[in-house]
Amino acid sequence: MKALKLLLVVMMIVVLSGCTPASEGTAVEKVDAEASEQRVGIVLTVGGLGDKNFNDMAYDGLVQAKEELGVEFDYVEPKVSSDYLSHFRMYAESGEYELILGLGADQADAIAEVASEFPEQKFTLIDSAANLEAVRTIYTDWTHQTFLCGVIAGLETNAGNLEYVNDENIVGVVLGQEYPILLEGVAGFMSGVKFVNPEAEVLQATAGDFSDPAKGKEIALSMYNRGADFIQHIAGATGLGVFNAAKEENRYAFGVGGNQNHNAPDYIVATSIRNVNEMVFKEVALALDGSWEPGPFGSGLKEGSVGYSVEGSNVILPESTIQIVEEVKEMIMNDQLQPCRTIDDLDEWVKNNQYNK
Repeated sequence: MKALKLLLVVMMIVVLSGCTPASEGTAVEKVDAEASEQRVGIVLTVGGLGDKNFNDMAYDGLVQAKEELGVEFDYVEPKVSSDYLSHFRMYAESGEYELILGLGADQADAIAEVASEFPEQKFTLIDSAANLEAVRTIYTDWTHQTFLCGVIAGLETNAGNLEYVNDENIVGVVLGQEYPILLEGVAGFMSGVKFVNPEAEVLQATAGDFSDPAKGKEIALSMYNRGADFIQHIAGATGLGVFNAAKEENRYAFGVGGNQNHNAPDYIVATSIRNVNEMVFKEVALALDGSWEPGPFGSGLKEGSVGYSVEGSNVILPESTIQIVEEVKEMIMNDQLQPCRTIDDLDEWVKNNQYNK
């Protein structure tokens, strides 16, 4: 009897050991347990879901694809960037996916390596302008995305129209990490400010992290204390700390990505919009209908993929400011104005580009 009981215990241990979940950050999360002929997979950025930005928007795009296109999807939330390679390889080795998606320029090396090993697998990298063999890379014009919020900041920083502005003529921009494509966003915001207010000072700092709200708040508090009354963040979840600082100091901020105005509607003036959810949905649709093809593909204001939104903000901008922003938007869309692309070129760009009121 004792031997029988021991045998049963051993059998239970063996069965249970096969059900032990993989370590945190490596397990693929199944949205639907049922098998599907059409399935896509995505590797989110470090920080995962809950960033109220890049990852959440990408997830929303896949939910839309599930609802409208009938495709199932899996996702993984890496804890460190060194996990990217193994996640992409895990998806590719399974052979289950119509499309494997990545997010962000820091995934470029990993996705390129795995794509070279699995030439028949479709890979799309969102938010990268890299030209990778057999990979489709999708990027938006970051200068177009942030320029218009820069115009708002430049017009309002010392105009006396809003409750929390001062007369210092200083604004700021907080970056998560210094990737080239995101530095274009910094240059876009700075050139938007300078286009309408060449004497304004634009503070700039990099947090070194996209998932550290405490660091974002620390940087923003420093900028507000130096006289800034508007701060644009390009920092993922780190930017949530900028919003907290704005509320604490009674200053203003700009969101980025999906509309973030609701996070602090009395302090977030507008959001530099980028419709990542629509980009992800489109990529899935292209993969399913057979029109997907590799290569770099970009879009900007003219294509409607970026812009600005004041919807959901309680900060009421003067009608004159909105009119100027819309006028400048038309100038960009009609190729009459190209925002500055690099910080190093900003001074020369400002000399040759000024708004005539």
